[in-house]
Amino acid sequence: MSLESNSAFRNSISSYIPKGVSFNELEELERQEKKHPLPTFDFEVAFALGCFVRENAIRLFPDKAIVIDISLPSGQCLFHTTTNHGTALDNDLWVQRKRNTVFRFGHSSLFMGRKMSSKKAKTMEEAFYISHENYAVHGGAIPLFVEAIDAVVACLTVSGLKQEEDHTLAMATLGGFLQKQSQDHLSLD
Repeated sequence: MSLESNSAFRNSISSYIPKGVSFNELEELERQEKKHPLPTFDFEVAFALGCFVRENAIRLFPDKAIVIDISLPSGQCLFHTTTNHGTALDNDLWVQRKRNTVFRFGHSSLFMGRKMSSKKAKTMEEAFYISHENYAVHGGAIPLFVEAIDAVVACLTVSGLKQEEDHTLAMATLGGFLQKQSQDHLSLD
């Protein structure tokens, strides 16, 4: 099931929209990353989450071609799809580079981009001693955590929109997914 309406969804995601670069913004992005741990995580949860993200991406951005990916730190892909015609290999390369960033640093790719900017660095090489060929510090990849575990268990990546929209779509739909799961669980009791 998807979120109620575009306007309601857009209003609910306002707290996820990144502002200017500041220490407070980095703290807020880090808080967002830890805000929605999953109760459990396996291939079924990955599939359900991926479908939920796709459904809401199509509703919010019906004319955009977006790639959605959920992968494990081992590199195993548990979910990968597109929302529309128009994606290319380039989108998959962005997904891979953003995902690498999450698994390397344990933070969202947007967080790392903002951190690079806060260091006044112009390149990833200068800021973090990593190659732009293997890593990307543009928004869209977020770490997935499981309750009571501090390590990143998987990465949800969205690619095809502006970086802030990629990030916001990933973070907000994760929150919406958990809310839906909680409501579904309550209705079964």
